Amino acid sequence: MSTASIRSANAVAPTDAEGKHGQRQSLISVLSVPVPAAKPKLPLRWQVVMIALTCMCTFGNHWSNGLIVALKTTIEEKLKINNSEFATLVAVTNLVNTFLCIALGFVIDKFGGPLMSVILAAFHLAGAIVEAGATTNGLNSYHVLMAGKIIAAIGDGSLDNAQHKIFTTYFAPGKGFGVSIGIIWSMANLAQYIGQSTANVMSENLASYSWPLWISAVISLFSLLCAICIVILDKFLRSHYEVVDHSKRVDQPSAGKARTFNWPAVRQMPFTFWFVILFATFENAGVQSFLSISTQFAQQRLNKGAVVGGWVSSFYLLLPVGLVPLEGVFIDAYGHRVTILFLSGCMFLISMLLLRFSETVPTFVCAYVFYAFAQSLTPAPQVEILRSIIPDSRYYATAFAIKKSIIQGSIVIIVTAAGRLQDLSPNDSLESAVTVWLVYAFACVLVSGALLGACYTPFGKRCLPAARLSEVRPKYLEREVEKLWELRLHTDTEESKDESATPKQKEVVLKSPVPGSVSSYARWVAVGAGFAIVLTAWVIFGFGVEWGVHGNIVAGTTGE
Repeated sequence: MSTASIRSANAVAPTDAEGKHGQRQSLISVLSVPVPAAKPKLPLRWQVVMIALTCMCTFGNHWSNGLIVALKTTIEEKLKINNSEFATLVAVTNLVNTFLCIALGFVIDKFGGPLMSVILAAFHLAGAIVEAGATTNGLNSYHVLMAGKIIAAIGDGSLDNAQHKIFTTYFAPGKGFGVSIGIIWSMANLAQYIGQSTANVMSENLASYSWPLWISAVISLFSLLCAICIVILDKFLRSHYEVVDHSKRVDQPSAGKARTFNWPAVRQMPFTFWFVILFATFENAGVQSFLSISTQFAQQRLNKGAVVGGWVSSFYLLLPVGLVPLEGVFIDAYGHRVTILFLSGCMFLISMLLLRFSETVPTFVCAYVFYAFAQSLTPAPQVEILRSIIPDSRYYATAFAIKKSIIQGSIVIIVTAAGRLQDLSPNDSLESAVTVWLVYAFACVLVSGALLGACYTPFGKRCLPAARLSEVRPKYLEREVEKLWELRLHTDTEESKDESATPKQKEVVLKSPVPGSVSSYARWVAVGAGFAIVLTAWVIFGFGVEWGVHGNIVAGTTGE
């Protein structure tokens, strides 16, 4: 470059030079602002602590689940109530949660799992104290005991939902979520087994049936303290470590918590979701409600007393303690959630077939083993599959609440119907009542079989892609998303026309409801059917009280 050209370049207007100088000064001032150091990743040891505390925050809840049923004979004698009044005492918690679960599911989505765990555990503790007080110092008040059950039910019905919400935040599907859910339900079954199997032992040895209830209240206080620790730990981890919130939508990284009472969140659940709800209506309700007759059925078949019958009927709680965590590990590594649902349905069906058509003791024992397997295979895959099929995981608690509300209604229906059949039996036999559970078992096998078939047929993959995505191995999820993207029936949405969409964005589209009037109508029918089940449960319960049903319903059962 010549000297003249250099001078010419230097002869640029002074304002340009000043502007460049100002830009340099602005850049220097920006760079001089201290940038906060990147937070370290969340260590594994803190994740383990979070799992342990979350398991313990419902230990008291599950401990108390079987107490009232285990003490049935004593409570009826001390409170001078009949079978109908006892059924009302226990079933009222299921009825309360048919609607309360949905409302609290919205609230959990809004405020998060840690805070709601404290509130719900506090309700359970308050109810446990009232229940124990109703049986102390000769009070023996039926109405006070029922008030305690209702207060406790506010916490019992949705506390496990708050637990799951915590884990949806800290663990991604296929990366620890299944294991954490498995550990939770392992501890839940252990707590219920200890509480249920020791209730009568403590009542006899301590000379008062109020002692098991007071000890349950003490365990509930411990659970409340654990819930408070979760809130403190959650704030500590978020301030000191990089906590990735896995409950946020993949295409909305800045999205916050869900709005309360978001009706579109219910209406926009994909049809795969309602398929899973239909399965749970038969499988979960059938497996859980069978506990209400399992002790008496064991007594009739084995010709033994209540103690032996109680131990035999509680056996199903032990197998999940070791099996469910391993199941969670398998789901995290290999998927196959729908396959496990189908297997649990088959186990339930085999169990009911053996109980209904055979009267030998070896067959009876074999049937209870299959029942234990069905109970073990039920919770983890359903919790996992719900999270994996909804397009927006921020509304997981809402989805779980809808499922649990409908299940509660179905439990009331099946037990009331079975109790009526038992009343009509000339010798108070439960043989005819088992037929109701057999029908439920057939239905859940048919539904889960159809869902499994949809995972492996081209038509099913196009219509229910979310089911297929929940079935594949997590490491192959993106590859399966690309395959399903090519098989879609509808391509009229803006998102589906975007050729530059990422695999995560495509996954959200595949999980979203299929556009069109037929799909919308089908989802409206599903919502209406769910509401009809809940409403029918209230009506049937009224008839059941009038009939004096002998069956009883376990409120807040551990299966999901």
